[in-house]
Formats: sequence, structure tokens, C-alpha cells
Amino acid sequence: MFKKLKTVLLTGICVASISGGAVPAALAQEPVTPLVTPAWVLAHLHQPGLVILEVYDNDTQQPAFQSSHIPGAVFTGFLDDGWRVTRDNIPQMLPPDDMIGKVIGGFGISNASRVVLVPGGATAGDFNATTRIYWTLRIEGQENVSIMNGGDHAWLANPADPVANGAVTPGAVTFTPHYNPALVATVTQVAANLTSHDRQLVDARPPAQFNGKVKSPVVARAGTIPGAMNLPTDALETPDHEGVLDKPALLAALAKAGISSTKPAFTFCNTGHLASGDWFVLHEVLNDQQVALYDGSMAEWAQNPAHPVIIGNSAF
Repeated sequence: MFKKLKTVLLTGICVASISGGAVPAALAQEPVTPLVTPAWVLAHLHQPGLVILEVYDNDTQQPAFQSSHIPGAVFTGFLDDGWRVTRDNIPQMLPPDDMIGKVIGGFGISNASRVVLVPGGATAGDFNATTRIYWTLRIEGQENVSIMNGGDHAWLANPADPVANGAVTPGAVTFTPHYNPALVATVTQVAANLTSHDRQLVDARPPAQFNGKVKSPVVARAGTIPGAMNLPTDALETPDHEGVLDKPALLAALAKAGISSTKPAFTFCNTGHLASGDWFVLHEVLNDQQVALYDGSMAEWAQNPAHPVIIGNSAF
């Protein structure tokens, strides 16, 4: 019912008017925070240099986007749009710089753009697909990126927020990757940590996977990495999976898991998808700058018989 009360902009098929060029001085001077509110997006809508990317799981969800989206926003289907590739027989890895640079630029995102990522979906979404793209932008040197907490669900729930429909074609621009290795962990680093114990190991998967009761088809053996603690992303997110909880609730979840928000950590899951949610909360929201995401995760780890895998005991 609330959608009928909104200002609806009939767009048909159009080229996104939100520019990926230089950010105006007023916008550039604003501090970049990992989370912004729908009110912030509304106040900055249509400003030059702002790119809004609504993140859905796959391209089959285009009709949902076209039926109602933030004016000027661009659609991406996370699993279908080149954000991840198979590398060295490991599925769903970060693409090489030349490939991911073209993907990012293809959505109208330049090195100078101010980017807002929005978990897509009128009632429910995938916050971790959004955080994975956030991590991808950050590791490739795009520092001016935020996630709109609450996603489409929050935007569409407010009758004051304008809504557009129809397809949006982004204008491609040049994006030059500047890879930051500090944000990613390698299998060699994770293996070395079994002896050094320099970093907390944070497993972002559901408890059933951590406890070895079930496993993903891309993972060779059930269980987790020795010494890991389970922090399932469900414990950090709103029920609609389009936002994160407030800071006290996040810290309570960490305390339950036995994880410190001030110590170095590697986050992992099956393929680096859910792990990006834990990384985002620890590194960005709670500002623990010593957290890296293990991109290969259990898909890489468990395929090597020399790597130990144990049955976990989740606190959740």
C-alpha cells in the first residue's frame, strides 16, 4: 500500500544520470563513513559524482529492481556480473586487477566517485553480497564507499522517499585498481597462524557448518580451521538481511563468540562471501584495522589434505 503513496518516477529504459566523475567539493569534504542512512542518500540524491549501486544476488532479479528502485541507482546481480571468478581451481575468488577494473568501471564507478551500495530487495536482501562488493572496492583502492544501512527495505518503507522504475544503463568510465594486500589473507598466512596464533580466526558461516553437521558443495571436508571461533553473519544483521545491528548488539555478539574487536583477525567462510560481512563489521564498523579476509576460505583450505579440519563447537 505504501508504494502507492510514493513519488514514482517513470523512467523506462535510461542511462544513469548519476555521474561517476569528480566529486563536488561539498560532497568531497564530507567524511566517508562505512554506513549511511536512507536520509543521507535522499539528501545527496542526484549530486554529481555519486554512484548508487543496488546489489541483488543475480541477474534474474532485474524485474524486482525495475519495478521500484532509488532514482538513478544502477542494478548489479552479484553472482552474474563478474565480481568473482574461479582462480587456481578455487571458486568465487577476487578477479585479477585488469578484469575487476573493467567490472567496476562498467558500473560508472571511477576512482573519484562517491559510491553508495544498497542491499537490494523490497522485503529481504543479501547484506553479505553487498559487503563483498564493498570489500572488493576497498581492496582495489576505492576509499569513498559506504553501504546504506537498511537497504531497499528501509527506502521503500518510507512514503517520503522517491521511487523510480524501469531499467538503468550505467555509463562506463575508467577505474584504475590500486590493490591493497593488507585487506586479504592468503592460505600461507592462515597456515602459519596455526603455529603463531597471531590472529583470531573468525568463521562467518552458520553454526551447522562450523560444527561439521553440513557442508557446502564447494568444500571438500566438513568442519572448520583449528582455533577458529564462530561468528555467524546472522548474529550481526537485521532480520531482513539488509542492514547491521547497532554497536552494542554487535559487541554482544562478539562477546558471545569469544572474539575481541581490538585484536588482529582473519575472517573466512566457504568462499569469502559471508566472511566479508564479518570483515565489514570488524574492520569498518568497529574500526579494527588489523582484520583481513581470507578469500579462498574453506573451499581452498579443505581441498589440501595437509590442512587440518576439525569439528567446531559454536556458541550460537
